[in-house]
Amino acid sequence: MPPLHVAFFNRSYYPDTSATGQLLTELAEALAAEHGWRVSVVAGVPLLPAGDHGRHRGWLVTRERHAGVDILRARGTRFSKRRFVGRAANYVTYFVSACFAGLRLGRPDVVVALTDPPIIGLAAWLASRRSGAPLVMAFKDIFPEVARLLEDFQSDAIERMLQAVTCFLARRADRNLVLGETMRRRLVEGKGADPARTFVIPDWIDCDAVVPTARDNAFAREHGLHGKFVVMHSGNIGLSQGLESLVEAAAHLRHVPGLEVVFVGEGVKKPALQARARELGLTNVRFLPFAPKERLSESFGAADIFVVSLKPGLAGYIVPSKLYGILAAGRPYVAAVEEESEVVAITHRYRCGLVAEPTKSRELAERILKLYHDPALARLLGANARRAALDFDRRRQVRAYHATLVELVEAARSAREGRTPLGKRTLDVVLSGLGLLAAAPLMIAIAAAIKLGDGGPVFYGQARVGRGGRRFASWKFRSMIPDADARFGPRQAGASDQRVTPVGRVLRATAMDELPQLWSIFKGDMSFVGPRALMPEEIEVNGAGESVPIEKIPGYETRHRVVPGLTGVAQIYADRDIPRQHKFRYDAVYIRRRGLWLDIRLILLSFWITLRGRWEHRGEKI
Repeated sequence: MPPLHVAFFNRSYYPDTSATGQLLTELAEALAAEHGWRVSVVAGVPLLPAGDHGRHRGWLVTRERHAGVDILRARGTRFSKRRFVGRAANYVTYFVSACFAGLRLGRPDVVVALTDPPIIGLAAWLASRRSGAPLVMAFKDIFPEVARLLEDFQSDAIERMLQAVTCFLARRADRNLVLGETMRRRLVEGKGADPARTFVIPDWIDCDAVVPTARDNAFAREHGLHGKFVVMHSGNIGLSQGLESLVEAAAHLRHVPGLEVVFVGEGVKKPALQARARELGLTNVRFLPFAPKERLSESFGAADIFVVSLKPGLAGYIVPSKLYGILAAGRPYVAAVEEESEVVAITHRYRCGLVAEPTKSRELAERILKLYHDPALARLLGANARRAALDFDRRRQVRAYHATLVELVEAARSAREGRTPLGKRTLDVVLSGLGLLAAAPLMIAIAAAIKLGDGGPVFYGQARVGRGGRRFASWKFRSMIPDADARFGPRQAGASDQRVTPVGRVLRATAMDELPQLWSIFKGDMSFVGPRALMPEEIEVNGAGESVPIEKIPGYETRHRVVPGLTGVAQIYADRDIPRQHKFRYDAVYIRRRGLWLDIRLILLSFWITLRGRWEHRGEKI
């Protein structure tokens, strides 16, 4: 059996250094290496800080392979990300190329979209519709709320567009994966996501790759951090973190001996923060370049404490992924975030950090000082952080992705097996439509005969069980006395059944009581051929005279893989009085051998039985 094929859509991927790119790279490579998946990624051309991109020159989409993963590079513009217009142009042109790249994926078993850029899910949705594969939306952030709070974003039209796109994808996806319970609530309450299809899988860290290290390490010595009390921010220096408060906090701490605030990383806000530090004349603030992944243990180990920050209003719309690396490094932190943030929930659950109100630089400085003056508390919080990290280990979260994707693929395959073929559905629509028109005079005559017979209702409606266990309303001409179910309970009719009326005996023998079900066939609740549609509350009496719920009989679930039918193998060939379990075996034969020509043969046999009036006959009907 060939390996399952998953296709990811996200602009950032190896060798990009953004958090989403690195996390997706780890996920894709782990699914390929550890779980045997065939993995494809539709990504953009790397946005490296420096380096030669010549190998990515070419047409609209280029293909490469790295670490067992097929990468389709969708080209786009490369404008500066410092302004919204540049970012938007880069995203839109990448989106167009990604739609084209989706045509070159083959037929994946499942499609997964992240949210970089927020519209990339539309390209993934198109790819999933083309291939008939289920769609998973892995929300790393939620728009337009994230964009709305960015300082250079001021377009109501684009905001409405992003809201519409997010709602569309959240509602159409077969699974929504979010980073925490607050984000799940935002998606369900604000975007209309189905809570039954929305699950939490947090981001992660490789606890074998990032481990607690001594403060005196190569990174600390290289940058002159040994012997100082280092307050570190590590990662993207972007628009969502509100890092101005950390610079202001450094101003409150400028007279604390040996304390230094260190920013490690790159991002669009770095020049502005450097300018503000110079403006305040701060000598206790330093900016270091991005630390490569292989040096994370050293760079994180060079810190005494960390600061995790997020602008007000972004709780639940973004979850800072840097937190997991801090936990793995066994370092305490101060979380300058809102109370409902996922970061605060982790902080309180594991008691691994302190919390400060965002934008309150003096309060942030006080929390930093508390850990500066209380080394025992800092050590306790750091030890708790490392224990917490094990719950967010890469292997654990990759297994959760693997299980989710396998479940979706298996469900999609089961749905395809039970899907009504186009030829069968066309036959049903044409014959039922013609039948409703042709039988209209006869149906009027039957209705009059029933009404004149006992004055009771003409039609008899019941809930029936359709494909996949879905219930639908089924209507027939009434063939039994009024209130038969209330008086005798729901059960299959037997020979000389006292519940059947004189008119009903004629209707049942010729199957004309089933004529109203032509409408159920026309709608698609039923087919002309298939297992009989059963009532959900039906019972069977076994050989010991005991009542057995029908859903407990072996074969009940199998027969609901297809649409129920007006006629079928069991209806034609099985004796009316044999046990249900034996009838279900006839249904299983039909499910295995079903096809258009078999359906036509069974329909013709059914007409022959109707003409002979033998539907109520015990024994052979043909």
